[in-house]
Amino acid sequence: MQRILIVEDEVTLRTALRRHLVARGWEVIEAGTMEGALDAVEANGFPDTLLCDVMLPDGDAFALAQQLEEPLRNATFVVMTGNESADLPVRALRCGAADFLLKPFSLEALDEALERAATRHALMSKPTERISAPSAPKDWHASYAPTMVGEDPKLTRIFSMLERVADTDCSVLVTGESGTGKELVARALHLASNRRERAFVAVNCAAIPENLVESELFGHARGSFTGAVTARIGRFMQANGGTLLLDEVGELSLSMQAKLLRVLQEKELTPVGESRTQRIDVRVVAATNRDLEKMVAEGRFREDLLYRLDVIPIELPAIRDRRGDIPQLVRHFIERTNTRRGRHVTGISPRALELLCCFNWPGNVRQIENTIERMVLLRVEGMLDVDDVPERIRASAPALDLDPMSEPKLPDDGIDLRDAVERFENALIRQALERSGWNKNRAAAILQMNRTTLVEKLKKRDFGTGKDDLPVVPESNVA
Repeated sequence: MQRILIVEDEVTLRTALRRHLVARGWEVIEAGTMEGALDAVEANGFPDTLLCDVMLPDGDAFALAQQLEEPLRNATFVVMTGNESADLPVRALRCGAADFLLKPFSLEALDEALERAATRHALMSKPTERISAPSAPKDWHASYAPTMVGEDPKLTRIFSMLERVADTDCSVLVTGESGTGKELVARALHLASNRRERAFVAVNCAAIPENLVESELFGHARGSFTGAVTARIGRFMQANGGTLLLDEVGELSLSMQAKLLRVLQEKELTPVGESRTQRIDVRVVAATNRDLEKMVAEGRFREDLLYRLDVIPIELPAIRDRRGDIPQLVRHFIERTNTRRGRHVTGISPRALELLCCFNWPGNVRQIENTIERMVLLRVEGMLDVDDVPERIRASAPALDLDPMSEPKLPDDGIDLRDAVERFENALIRQALERSGWNKNRAAAILQMNRTTLVEKLKKRDFGTGKDDLPVVPESNVA
């Protein structure tokens, strides 16, 4: 049986909380003051969960957390406050609280907060190496995120985390540059969760006029404002029982952020123009390409809302940080465009692929997809070659136009040395593979390196098998 210590000076509320939690199977210890809480801990030992009001007659939750700093590391800590400003709950979260409740709150909101806090505490308590090494990330990837192409460790660690949290109801905050696949993450979470049979609803917060955001999210009654000729169900209700993606959540106004915070806590909303509330059961995934912590510092995003959304953080890497996945992405998009557009492109030449691998792709995977689609549509059939690569991409990699042993030229605006060295090495490896007919033993001999070293580099950078471009010489034919 789980034990919980309730620290609340308002007797009526404390009694209601105790009755509810006892009925839910908790062993409850009570206190009305900070001193009483310390006495209760001394007499009964530290509980599994501490539920504490922020303001107490003889102190506050911050002082109590400081006094109980060591045992709090192994327990779940949830705070309650009647102050809707972000300061108090955020201070408590910084003191070790896993979640917070804004008074007045429903008993259902209490249950959900305790569950969220326990889930987050369990996840954050797991060693990093265990989180980054799932039992079968490739199987999970193939089943639930087949459109997220790549095998870079940065990506497989994300699949591992998604696998662990998919069946929880914790909010997830997906960050990353535009085009990195944030919506694909949300869809994978939904598909892998126990909500997969219900709706997945995506809403782009940046695309909705500010005066219509509340109506779009929560719905409205007929005649509630000019133009509301019929009642409308909001996106939250459309996603009821399923998953709601709030894309570009950083674009919401501060007033809308406060309303969203209440809905996330209480799991109920009031459509515009109505007085009755509606219960909802929605798993929220928020996504943004903005730095929300910087926006908090600038006063443009509520810190308490950030804590509420950022229960499980997922940061997607830019494609320039996982260049080894580019060849696989290129082949994937060639095949997909062939299927969708009725083209018959058979592959891409090594030199053209090298050009694509060296480009920085500011638009990330989405830009690669659009570029390959254009190249395939224009080529129609046969092999994609350097001439099919857009001029902007060709111009960005002048070092590939000549023999890589020629003296490099330093651009006027400088260069990323690590990328330049990697491009130089890739070019030599590619030439050795071409010269050896993609026989790894011969290529390693040409490069005067161990075969195992070459194989490791090929795995990390995904040079492919060469089957689309060159005949493959069996490995047994050693020169």
